[in-house]
Amino acid sequence: MKWHSGDVVELDLPMDIRFVQAHEKVTADFGKTAMERGPIVYCAEAVDNFGKTSNLAIDPSSSFQAEYHQHLLNGVTVISGKARRTNDGREQDFRAIPYYAWGHRGVGEMAVWLPVWSD
Repeated sequence: MKWHSGDVVELDLPMDIRFVQAHEKVTADFGKTAMERGPIVYCAEAVDNFGKTSNLAIDPSSSFQAEYHQHLLNGVTVISGKARRTNDGREQDFRAIPYYAWGHRGVGEMAVWLPVWSD
């Protein structure tokens, strides 16, 4: 095959959202899960989650979506879905950003490891 001006190569690497658990000897993260997509670890920041992350729990069996946001943090893929507040049991919208991008939108809570809940 000979390349010509304007030829384009597209590579599509589907990356599912995965939920991982810490090693059993990491007692501080027992009963918690972290989110990954491809090689990227995600975190929840307070700015995206109604001002708090310390009261959020997620259900890994529920529906989460990955979506690219061009104008957020110079362009990142975020994971969104629903979380439950551990203090009152209410469901709320949830967003996680790549861990490497946290801390650029002000001071606030951040969490990688979140408690697991299920109905």
